[in-house]
Amino acid sequence: MTLRNRLIAVVGGRRVIIGLGALYLVSATALAGVQLSGGTPIANVLVITTLIAGPGIVLCYYGYRLPALDIDADFLSSVAAWCLGGLGLMIGLLVLYSLQPGEIVDDPATISILTGLASVAGLGAGIYNGRAETRTRELEHRNRELERAQTELRETVDRLEELNTRLERSNERLDRSRRYTDHVLDAIHDVFYVIDETGALQRWNESVGDVTGYSDAEIASMNAIDFFAAEDHERIANAIAEGFAAGTVQVKAALVPKNGERIPYEFSASTLENPRGEPVLAGVGRDISARTMRERELEQRTRQQRVVATLGQLALETDDLDELMAEASRQVADVLECEYCKVLDLDDENGELLVRQGVGWRDGIVGEATVSADESDSQAAYTLATDHPVVVEDLESESRFSGPDLLIDHGVHSGISTIIGPADEPWGILGTHDTASRTFADEDVNFVQSIANILAEAIERKRYQDELERLVSDLTESNERLEQFAYAASHDLQEPLRMVSSYLRLIERRYGDELDEDGEEFLAFAVDGADRMRSMIDGLLEYSRVETQGGSLEPVDTEQLLDDVREDLRLKIEDHDAEITTESLPRVEGDPRQLHQVFQNLVSNAIEYSGDETPRVHVSAERNGAEWILSVSDEGVGIDEDDQDRIFEVFERLHAAEDHTGTGIGLALCERIVERHDGEIWVESEPGEGTTVSLTLPAA
Repeated sequence: MTLRNRLIAVVGGRRVIIGLGALYLVSATALAGVQLSGGTPIANVLVITTLIAGPGIVLCYYGYRLPALDIDADFLSSVAAWCLGGLGLMIGLLVLYSLQPGEIVDDPATISILTGLASVAGLGAGIYNGRAETRTRELEHRNRELERAQTELRETVDRLEELNTRLERSNERLDRSRRYTDHVLDAIHDVFYVIDETGALQRWNESVGDVTGYSDAEIASMNAIDFFAAEDHERIANAIAEGFAAGTVQVKAALVPKNGERIPYEFSASTLENPRGEPVLAGVGRDISARTMRERELEQRTRQQRVVATLGQLALETDDLDELMAEASRQVADVLECEYCKVLDLDDENGELLVRQGVGWRDGIVGEATVSADESDSQAAYTLATDHPVVVEDLESESRFSGPDLLIDHGVHSGISTIIGPADEPWGILGTHDTASRTFADEDVNFVQSIANILAEAIERKRYQDELERLVSDLTESNERLEQFAYAASHDLQEPLRMVSSYLRLIERRYGDELDEDGEEFLAFAVDGADRMRSMIDGLLEYSRVETQGGSLEPVDTEQLLDDVREDLRLKIEDHDAEITTESLPRVEGDPRQLHQVFQNLVSNAIEYSGDETPRVHVSAERNGAEWILSVSDEGVGIDEDDQDRIFEVFERLHAAEDHTGTGIGLALCERIVERHDGEIWVESEPGEGTTVSLTLPAA
C-alpha cells in the first residue's frame, strides 16, 4: 500500500469521499449566495450551482453506499485515492494552463465544476477497479482452498497406500510366525491311512477316529469316499485312481466327521506294496483350517486395501459424487459380503437423512426414502453424535438405540455405520448391513471408516469446485456489469463535460457583449479543460480495462511491432531529431495491441526525458530461459533511486507539469499490461546518466 493510501486508510476512504462531496455542496451553496447578492440572474445561478452541487451529491451518495457495492474493505482507501487522483490531475491541468503567459484561471465556478467532474470520474474508475480487485482476491482465495483440498486428498491417498504397505509387511511377518505355530498344532490332527485300489481302509492311526468321531469298527467298514460330502465323492474316487496310476497324488477336500461339520484338509499319498506284494496308497491328511482362514483374512485385507486405493483414485478423477457414492456402496457391500450398503445425505434444516445412494435395497428406496436424524434413540442420531464407527452385532438385542424402520423392514441384524465428514459438521452417514448376526473385525471397521474419509474428502473438494464455479460465474457476470459501467463512463459520464462546454458557449453567445477579453479566454479555457478531462477519463478507463478488454495471446514479432511504433511516433521523432537503434528482437507471446501500447509509451518517454541533448534511444533483448528480457534505454535526465518505485503508480509525476506533459498514467498502464502477460517490469537509472526500463515476456 502506498503512503497516500495508508494516509487515506487512517482517515477512512468513505469519510474522504463523503467529505469531498460535502465540500462541493458547501461550495455550491456559498457561490450561489455570492452570485445572487452580486445581481447574477437566477437562471445562471441555478445552472452553475447544479454543475457544482451535482458532483457533490454523487460523491456523498456513493461514499455512503460503498459498503453495498461488493468492494472489499481493504480497497476502500484505493477508491478514495482514485477519486482524489482525478481531483489532483484536474488541478494540475488548471495550474499548467495558468502558467502559460497571459493565461490564468481564477473563476471559482469554473474551477469547482471541472474539479468536481474530475473527482466523480476518478470515483467511477476507483469503484470499477475496487470491484475487479475484490473479485480477483476472492478467486485467488478459492483457488488456494481448492488446491489445499486436493492436496489433502492426495496426502490421504498417499497415507493409505503407505499404511497398506506397512500392513502387508506386518501380515508377512505374522504369516511366518503363524505358519510355524500352525505346523506344530496341525500335526496333532494329522491323519495317517493306507487304502487299497477299491478305497477300503486297511490301516489308520488314532487321529482318524479322533477327528471323524467314528469308532475303529465303523472305520473298518467304510470306504475312503465315505468321509467326504456326496458332491465330492466322484472327485475323491478320481484322485485315488490317479494316485495308483501316477504313483502319487495330492488333493484338498473338506473332511466330514460324524457330526456333519466340514473341516478343510489337504491329503498327500504315494503308492507302496504291502507284505503280500499288493499295491496300496499310503498317505497323510493335514487339517488346514487355520491356514485356510488365514488365507481368507489376507485375501480380505488385500481386497479392502485395493478398494480403498481404487476409490481414492476415482475420487480424484470424477466430479460426479453420485457415481463415487454408488461405486463405494457396491464395493463395501461386496468386500464385506453384506447384503446392504447406503450413503445417507444429512438435511440439517429438516432433521432427516436421505438415502442418496446404496445397493441391495428394494426399489424406490434409493433417492427417495429418508431416515430421521433427530430421534434421540435412533441409530442414525446415535451415529451422528459419535466420533467413531458404530458396530452392531445383533440389532434385536441392541440396547444403545433402536433400528429405524428402513433396517427392520429389510430384516437387518448387524452392520457398521459411521459419519462422513468431521464430527462437528457431518455431511452424512455411510452404513453397511447384513441380515445375519455377525461379528466384524477391527480391520473391517477401519475399512468402512477409510471409505467414509474418501467420500468426505471428495465432497469437500466438490464443494470448493462448485463454489469456485459460482464465483467464476459471479465474476463473469460482475465483469459484464462493469463493462456496462465502463461504457457508461466512456460515454454517459462524458456527457456532463460536453454539457459544460455547451453551456459555456451559450453564455458566450448570450452575454458575450458583457464579457471582456479575459472573460472570453476563461470561457475558452473551460471548454478546453472539459476536453482534457474527457481524455483523462479515457486514460483511466483504458487502465482499468487491461484485463477485461485485452485480446488473446499470440506470437508477436517485436521487430515489426517496433517499426509500427516508430511510424506512430514519426512526428515526435522528427521534432526532437531522435535517434532510435535496435538489436535483433525476438518473437514473444502476447497481445499485439497492448504490447504496441507498452513500447510506444516507453519509447515516447525515452524521447521526452532525454534532456537538452539529442535523444538517443536503444532497444535490446536478452534470452532468460523460457522468457525474454526486453529493455528500452535512453541517455536522458535519469531518475533518483528513491523515486524509481513511484513511477509505476497512477498519477505519480516526477517532473513539474510545465517541464513535461502527461497524465501520470502511462507507466502504470505499462506495468498492468506486463503483469497480464505474467511478466515483470522495472527501471534502472541514475540521475544524469540515463534510464533503462526492462520487462519480461514469455517466448513464443
